[in-house]
Parts: sequence; structure tokens; C-alpha cells
Amino acid sequence: MRTVVRISRALLGTALFGVAAAAWAAGTPGARMKTLVAVLVVLHALVDRPRRSALPALTIDALLLCSVAGVGVRVNGPVAAVLAYLLAAAALLLPRRHLPIVLVAMGGGAALRLMVWSPPNGLASDFDQAAAWIESGFYLAALSVLTLGAARAVTLGRHRQAEALEAEHRAAAVKNEFVSMVSHELRTPLTNIAGFALALRESWRTFDPAEVDEFLDLVCREAEHLKALVDDVLVVPRLEAGRLPIEVTDFALGPAAFRIANLVFPPGGEKSVAVSVSGSAVVRADPNRVEQVLRNLLENASRHGGAQVTVESALVGGEWLVVVADDGPGVSEDQQERIFSPFEQGKPGGGLGLGLGLGLSVSRVLVEAMGGRIWYEPGFPAGARFCFTLPAAEVPRNVPVSVPS
Repeated sequence: MRTVVRISRALLGTALFGVAAAAWAAGTPGARMKTLVAVLVVLHALVDRPRRSALPALTIDALLLCSVAGVGVRVNGPVAAVLAYLLAAAALLLPRRHLPIVLVAMGGGAALRLMVWSPPNGLASDFDQAAAWIESGFYLAALSVLTLGAARAVTLGRHRQAEALEAEHRAAAVKNEFVSMVSHELRTPLTNIAGFALALRESWRTFDPAEVDEFLDLVCREAEHLKALVDDVLVVPRLEAGRLPIEVTDFALGPAAFRIANLVFPPGGEKSVAVSVSGSAVVRADPNRVEQVLRNLLENASRHGGAQVTVESALVGGEWLVVVADDGPGVSEDQQERIFSPFEQGKPGGGLGLGLGLGLSVSRVLVEAMGGRIWYEPGFPAGARFCFTLPAAEVPRNVPVSVPS
């Protein structure tokens, strides 16, 4: 932007100095003095105000030049210089749709001056007087257009300032909401861990070994949940800073899927999960990040899906396709792209769900960082299907290519 402003100033100065030099060579001493003053005023605009908006400065200089050159008198060098200055400024600073008007004004002024310098015989005096008034009209029209341009620039500046303030307020509101959600989400597992640990410390002697194991298992699950929340919060800023560790290796997808499924859907719960991952599913990715993606998708299905959740896999070309499906209400069409944005969650009825709203957006970041893709598609006849791909470590031969139904 600074380069454009500098080039614009250079062009304006060149146009003015060229016309002013011609006026100096052909003018009287008084005209030369007015031309010198005009040049000094424009130099002040071009040099002394490098950090200000060009349009208000040009408008002020135009008003000064009006009083210096004198409008409504015979056309002379300084008036031509001022007119060229204003028209060049308008051509550079006004929107493109106004340029034809400016070009017509410039062409009309040039043709009029040629006719004034060599008018038809017998019409020199009348034509010269008419030309003076007409060119003064061109001058005032250019000044009016430039003034409107200045007003437009000021209005746009205020509008952009208001938009910036509104964006800042929205960012502050999102930040406050995020801090509030994080505090709430972290407080729940911390409270559960503290409660189970306190119960074990005070009454572990009276508990059966099975009850102690159950309490310890719940503590481990809540600690795993807490770690997962922290990992989700740290993924995006680490990726933006270029410090997100992705350790790619070849590993079997099945054991990871079973482990995360049992973690999110413990046996005997209200909801069940069926894992159908091929034993030959070996992917080239980061095992920890893949488990993070699976956990996010399964927790999303647990929170928003129905009673039955499935995890399936299929080899498609050189990639393994993983589908996490549920028989819940699904996601409305207007929310299908929003759900992958940070702090957004879809729920039945079109509102926003509970939680941080980071799971799906973090999953997209992680899958794409490992060379895969992730998307949503509706289930049939109902439900939701979240699909993602990962590079296959080794494509076995004679394996039929199919997509989970």
C-alpha cells in the first residue's frame, strides 16, 4: 500500500510540474509567481504529509490552489496546472467506474484550450471568454468530484474502524466464552478424580477389592479425559506455531480402535459400540494423534448420536477409510460445514451443543497434518457418518476395494 501511495504522489507531482513548466515558460511574471506558489503547495502535500491519507490532503491543497490561481478569470498557466493536478488526482484516487467521467473532462479541457489558442477568425474574444468560464466549470467539477472522493475515503475509514472494533469485541467475547467453557470442562474430571480419590483414602479398607478396582478405573478414565481435553486445546496453537509434533510410523489400526472404543464406551453402559476394523489395516501415521481423532469422533457420537455406534474400515486405493457412524438424529444441512469450525457443535434442533466444540476441528487439523482427509455425510435412513482417511503403510494384493455401508 505504501508503494502505491508513493507512486501516486510521484505521478501527481510529475503531471503538475510538467504543466507548471509550460505555464512558466509562456506566462507573465505574475503568472509565474502564481505557478511557483502552486508548486510549493503541492510539494507540501507530497513531501510533508507522507503518513496521512492522500485524499484529505489533496482536497485541502485544491482549496488553497483555488485562491492562488483564481477561478473564473482568463485561462492561464497556473489554472491549467491546477486543473491537471486535480484531474490526475481524481483519476488515481477515485473508483474505476468514475474514470470515464474524469477522462472526458480531461479531453474536453485539452480540446478547449487548443481552440482557445487558435480560435476561428472573428470569434477570438467571445470564444476566449466562453472558454474561460467553461474551463472554470471543469475546474470546479473536478474539485467537487475530489471532495466527494475525500468524503468517501473518510466514510470508508470510519466504517473500517467500526468493523475493526466490532471484530475486536467479537474476539474478546469468543475468548471469554472459551475460557469459561475450558474452566467448566476441566472442572468436571478434576472434581470426579478428587471425589474418587478422597473416597478411596477414607474408606478403602471397607471396600471390596472389586469396588476399589472400579474406583481406580474411574479415576484413570477421568484422568485420560482430562489429558484429552488439554491435548485438544493445545493442538491448534502448536500447529500455528509450527511446533505440533507428528511422529509418523507404521502401526495396526485395529488395536487402537478397540482401545479407544472401550475407553469411551465402557462395557455395560447405556450405549454400545461395534468395532469392525480389518486386521490388515496398517496405516502410516502418528498413533497418538490417530487415537486422539478416534476419541474425538467417538465422544461426539456418544454425546450426540443414538444408542448404537459403529467403527468400520475399508481399503480404498492407497488409503484406509475409517467411518464412525451412529443412529442418532444426524446433523442438519446448514450445520454440516460449521461443525468442523472451532467452538461449534451441532445438536438436534439446530442449536449448539455442550462442550468445548474443538473435537471435530482438532480432528480435521490432525488428519490433514498426517496426509488424510475428513468429512461428514448423512447416514441412511438416519444418523451421522464421520469419515476420514489415512495413508496405507502397505497395500496388500488381492484385497477387494469396498466402502463400509
